[in-house]
Amino acid sequence: MSEAWKQWEGTVVDNRFALGDFQGGSGHSAVFLTTDGASRRAAIKFVETNPVSAQQQLSRWERAAKLSHPHLIRVLHWGRCQLGKSSMLYVVTEFADENLSQILPTRALTPSETEYMLRSALEVLAYLHNAGLAHGAVKPSNLMAVGDDLRLSSDTICATGDRYGPGRSFNPTPRAGTSHSPERSRCS
Repeated sequence: MSEAWKQWEGTVVDNRFALGDFQGGSGHSAVFLTTDGASRRAAIKFVETNPVSAQQQLSRWERAAKLSHPHLIRVLHWGRCQLGKSSMLYVVTEFADENLSQILPTRALTPSETEYMLRSALEVLAYLHNAGLAHGAVKPSNLMAVGDDLRLSSDTICATGDRYGPGRSFNPTPRAGTSHSPERSRCS
């Protein structure tokens, strides 16, 4: 699948974001290196457009762009575009040097790294929850390092009442007898 995405390296999106090196992706999304308006490195993520939920996703990114927390990746820009014949949504964010899923296969975290990571993640999740928001995909690949700072991705932030799947709303309190974790529920 990466070869299908790599063909877009060098393409300019929205007349301002040149797609640099392909960073990774799946069949439905991809991340490239780009620059923001001030020539700083940034990441641009593409997701396939779902006509039913496209505006809702753009609104989520707009909301995320207004958030400010030292442990949250900043959203810089978002929009719609065409890549070939495919309609895509995209979000431009602060660039992360690495993520936890890249570190863990090569080495274990030290106790102080683990404490810092957990404390940082809990601080930003408390900030989101106090604002009536949730993170739709807390996982190692979304725990990122920007310099020496740990930051949580911000492209899957949603309101706690948002629908996150067919016919279901996000509920921060699991039903009795279930192992449902609200942070594992991907907001769609």
